[in-house]
Amino acid sequence: MLILIDTINNTTADSIFELISFAEMLAGTEQSRIRVIIAGENVADISRKAARFGHDVIALEHPDLRFPNPDFFADEAIRLVDEIKPRYVIIQHTMRGCQIASRISAAGGFPCITGVESFIHDGDSVVFCKSIINGKITVGLVPGGERAAFTVLPGAFRVPDITAGHRVPGQVLHRTPAGGPSHCRPLGIRESAGGEVRLEESDVIIAAGRGIGTKENLDLIRAVARLFPNAAVGASRTVVDQKWLPYAHQIGVTGRTVAPKLYMACGISGAQQHIAGMKGSQTVVAVNKDPHAAIFSIADYIIVEDLTVFLPLLIEKHAKKR
Repeated sequence: MLILIDTINNTTADSIFELISFAEMLAGTEQSRIRVIIAGENVADISRKAARFGHDVIALEHPDLRFPNPDFFADEAIRLVDEIKPRYVIIQHTMRGCQIASRISAAGGFPCITGVESFIHDGDSVVFCKSIINGKITVGLVPGGERAAFTVLPGAFRVPDITAGHRVPGQVLHRTPAGGPSHCRPLGIRESAGGEVRLEESDVIIAAGRGIGTKENLDLIRAVARLFPNAAVGASRTVVDQKWLPYAHQIGVTGRTVAPKLYMACGISGAQQHIAGMKGSQTVVAVNKDPHAAIFSIADYIIVEDLTVFLPLLIEKHAKKR
């Protein structure tokens, strides 16, 4: 198995090592060799950290990989896949990860399954599970053939415990891309418009989903946020895609990852892609008029009500209490 990890400015979140748990669980009792590819400009430190999990690491280093460069990384990954011939290629489910995984699968002629949340063994087959239709339906997919590429949803698996058992650190091999310099070189990263939104630093997040109905109902969301000190307004991808709020407010796989003391999900169905970005919240309150909303499965407090009814009552009760 081959795990692919890209970096931003030679660093990455510790959660990326969830991919190792996925690979180890997938290998089971088989003696499948797991190798980790880490791409960046100078990734010696993070490569040694990855090797502590007990698997060999290839540090793919080049100045053009200092910032995300999925096309360049995919080109080199395709060469490594041709050389190593792994049964499975595993990468985190992000926009970059999907781009890389799809190119690898197309080049290798094997299937790609995106957004994997879990898997089960069914006889001699392995069924890979993912959510569709905003988390309302879970489907099981079996790759056609022996080889496959996967993108794994962040938060679906735990980071392995290095202290558990007897893990002998793997070897680290430094490698320069065989293809030479990239055709494009990212120069850096800057905050998008609305970068003043510091969701990660907020104690309370009031998040809006498609279920709020109209853009005008964001005034209710903002009013509730004003009830709390150090609070911010978050959003699901649907709200951002409709341009009701800037991208800086988005929470989930393709947005921010947050862990506030209080997370209030208003009109959010609970797709796994969104849950992955807020599952570390201490207390989750979900407001949704759909009694079967997937968000209720992870909520501490459930309010089955139209938010245009519940939120004004909450604001009114808070004002009377003060």
